[in-house]
Amino acid sequence: MEKWAYYLREVIYATGKGIKGFIIAQLKLSLLTFILLCIGFVVIGIEWWGMKAFGIAIVDMIPVLGSGIIMLPWAIIRALMGDGDVAWKLGLLYAIILLVRQFAEPYLTGKQIGVRPLYTFISTIVCVLIFGPIGALLGAVVAIIIKAVFNVRDMSRVINESNHNQ
Repeated sequence: MEKWAYYLREVIYATGKGIKGFIIAQLKLSLLTFILLCIGFVVIGIEWWGMKAFGIAIVDMIPVLGSGIIMLPWAIIRALMGDGDVAWKLGLLYAIILLVRQFAEPYLTGKQIGVRPLYTFISTIVCVLIFGPIGALLGAVVAIIIKAVFNVRDMSRVINESNHNQ
C-alpha cells in the first residue's frame, strides 16, 4: 500500500509541475497575441492600441473563446457602420493571430510541459472530439497526466531493477 501512495504522490507532483508549465505556455501565447495586436492596431490606426491589445490578450487566455470573441464582433460592427476598410483589416489581423497561435500553441505547450508537440496536438484534438470545446483545455492536462504516469512508471522500473541487481 505504501508503494502505491508513493507512486500517487509522484504522479500528482509531476502533474502539478506540468500544469505550471502549461500556465507558463499560455502566458507566452498571450504575450505573442499582445505583440501581434499592438503591431496590427498601430498599422490599422486604432486609438488606444496598447490598452485594447492588452484587454484582448487577457481574453485570449480563456480557452475556446479567445480573441475572436472581441475581434469578430468588432469587425462586423465596423463593417455595418460603413467602415469596411477597418473591418477587413481587423478580420485579417484576427486571421493572422489565429494562424500564428495554431502553429505556436502545440510547440510552446509541448516544450513547457515536456511533451512532444505532436502528442500535445493529438491529445487536444481527441479531447475536443470527446468533450467538445472544453476539450481544448483538457487536451494539455490529459497529456500532462499521461506523461506523469509514464515517467513514474519508468522511474519505478529503474528503482526496482537497481534493487534487484544488488
